Amino acid sequence: MPSATINDFRIHYERGGQGPLLVLLHGISSSARVWQHQLQALASDYDVVAWDMRGYGSSSDPLQEYTIEDLCSDLAGMLDHVGFEKAHLGGISMGGLLALDFYRRHPQRVHSLILADTNAGQATVEESERQRRQEQRLAVASEPGGFARQRTPSMLSPEPSEEVLAEAEAIMAEIHPDGYRLAAKALADADERDVLPSVSVPTLVVWGEFDAVISREEVDELAASIPGAQLEIIPGAGHLSNLENPEAFNAALRRFLSALG
Repeated sequence: MPSATINDFRIHYERGGQGPLLVLLHGISSSARVWQHQLQALASDYDVVAWDMRGYGSSSDPLQEYTIEDLCSDLAGMLDHVGFEKAHLGGISMGGLLALDFYRRHPQRVHSLILADTNAGQATVEESERQRRQEQRLAVASEPGGFARQRTPSMLSPEPSEEVLAEAEAIMAEIHPDGYRLAAKALADADERDVLPSVSVPTLVVWGEFDAVISREEVDELAASIPGAQLEIIPGAGHLSNLENPEAFNAALRRFLSALG
C-alpha cells in the first residue's frame, strides 16, 4: 500500500493515472474507498490521489485532539510527497470543508476546487441543531457496525440499489471510533464563510438531488458566495453522490476540468 510519513503520521493513499494532479478528500464517515469509482474512471487523464486522513482507513490514529490547520498541514505534506506544487482539489462533505480551509491557508497550491455535498462549516448551522448532530456523532461512533447500519440509508437516495447500499455500509463500518470522534471535534466550530468571496480559482459545486444531509439552500448559498462558481446537480443520488451515481458525477468533473485546459 502506498503511504507517506507526514507530521509523524503514516498517511495511506490510493493513486492512479497520469496528468494534472487531482486530490480527492473523503468525508467524516468514510475513507479513500469512497473514491474508488473516480480513481478508476478519471485516471486516464489525471494523476488521481485519494488519501485516508489521519485516523481513517489504513492511516495511523491520532492520540490527541487536533485542528483543521493540522489537517491542512498533512495535506500540504501529501502534495510535497507526490511531487506536485499545485493540485485540483476535490472533497465531499467534510472533505469539501477541508478543501476550502486548505485554500484559505495555501491558495497558491490550488488549481481549482471541487466541493461536493458540503457547506461552509458546522458553525453555519443553528446552534441547537449543531449540538444535536455533534452529540449524535460522538454517541454512535463507538460501535461502527451499528453506526453504519443506522446511518447509511440517510446518506443515499430514498431507493438506492442493494449494491450501492451494501458498498456504502461496508465503507462506513470501517471507521475508527477514536479517529471519527477527533475529526468531529476538529470540525465542530468550522466556519469558512469569510473565505468564500475571496476564492479566485475555478470552482465546481456538486450536489446530489436527494441529499438529506446538506440542503439545497445550503449548497445554493455556497455556490452563490464563490465568484464564478458552477453548480452541478447529480440526479438519483443522495449525500454520497460520487458513490451512488458515479457516471454523472465523473462526467460533471470531466466537463469542469477539461474546460480549464
